[in-house]
Amino acid sequence: MKYFYRLLISLSGCLIFLLVHSGLGLLPSLAAEKVTVRYGLFEQSIPVADIRNYDETQKVSADLQSFLDYLSAEEKQKFQEALQVKMSLDIVALDKLVNTGMGKQILSFASQAIARRDQASIQALRSALIIGAKSPDGLGITSFLEAYPSNQLVVDVSKIQKLVGMANSSASSADAPPKDDVTSSPLGKVALQYQTLAAQNKQFSGCLFGDSISAGLGNTLGSGTFNFGLNGLSTISLLEQLKSLIPTNVKCEKAIIAIGGNDALYKISDELFSKNLQEAIALIRTMGTKEIFLIPAFYSTVAASSDPNVAAPLARVEQINVLINQVAETEKVPVAGAGLASLYENNVLKENFTSDGDHLNAEGLKIYRQALLQILGK
Repeated sequence: MKYFYRLLISLSGCLIFLLVHSGLGLLPSLAAEKVTVRYGLFEQSIPVADIRNYDETQKVSADLQSFLDYLSAEEKQKFQEALQVKMSLDIVALDKLVNTGMGKQILSFASQAIARRDQASIQALRSALIIGAKSPDGLGITSFLEAYPSNQLVVDVSKIQKLVGMANSSASSADAPPKDDVTSSPLGKVALQYQTLAAQNKQFSGCLFGDSISAGLGNTLGSGTFNFGLNGLSTISLLEQLKSLIPTNVKCEKAIIAIGGNDALYKISDELFSKNLQEAIALIRTMGTKEIFLIPAFYSTVAASSDPNVAAPLARVEQINVLINQVAETEKVPVAGAGLASLYENNVLKENFTSDGDHLNAEGLKIYRQALLQILGK
């Protein structure tokens, strides 16, 4: 049962890549009334209405409680946070994305986790993604479930590990140090493809470039802005990202670069980090950007910084921030970190603003978002 919340989190993260052409033979517009978790001969059903109610009010029905009883406190927290993910998507860009080979591959693979008696798993998934994406709240777990064209969505837990394995197919092994492979991983490639399609010939008042912490905000910085955040991003992949975006003729009046934590984690040298950051600033300036702001690298908790597979040592993050300030002075761009001060105590992330010691929880993201809005003048 502990794998079920991972499916939902994976879906919420992958839905952005799976929306497909609305003109391709959709199924009747029904809606899932319940989700059934299947593992071998074991099954448990949860009404979708109970999930929405839990999402909105935190009230737990008896059926949902029986499911939550299988989860640890940390897993319950992650399940709740996954429900909060609502993505505002560029339908036209996603419409084009699905016709790429990678988009079709991910859609086909994801459908394997959905058990159906007929052969319409991909078609049903397609319909749910399209209708769910048009929800006023954006595409999230609840809107996806409510748009699924069947009265029951059956999740085969035995297929989940394969799906997760594909999403992390190029990730480092447990014994190897983490490394930057964002632009070579399947989901990283598709995410970048989406961004290039969504940014084509667009002019934004504000653009955010960053890693998973920035990506966690979604497109919530207001109209005329775009969040180019990518999970796992360091300055290495940032350069590749920018080189892919510039030919699309995207323009950014203001740009915020929030990076450095992964450079510290991946043990990128001082010289390479500074060189990459300066080159990134130069590339962004070619996008018609009038103002560029740097955000200090995010600190983690002491416990997280002690695990090399979770976060970089705090001392290394501190050194990265020294380099960021040096580059800022050389390039004559400001470092805008004042709005983030309440997240930390003595350059350590406060426990009440994180769920895993490294990333910001909902309350932490509120502070981060407000800091960015102040920078953008919104």
